[in-house]
Amino acid sequence: MAGQLIECPCGTVLRGDDLDDVVAAAQAHAKTVHEMDLTKEQAESMARPG
Repeated sequence: MAGQLIECPCGTVLRGDDLDDVVAAAQAHAKTVHEMDLTKEQAESMARPG
C-alpha cells in the first residue's frame, strides 16, 4: 500500500506511511515553519496517495 503525502503551498512535500502520519507531519510543519495551527480536517483535505 502506498503512503500518503501532503504538498504544502510553500513547496515542502510531507510524506507518511498512512493518513495519521502525514497529518501529524503537516501539523508539525505548519506550526514550526509557518507558525500556524493546522487542523486535522484541513490536513486531511490536502492529503493524497503518494
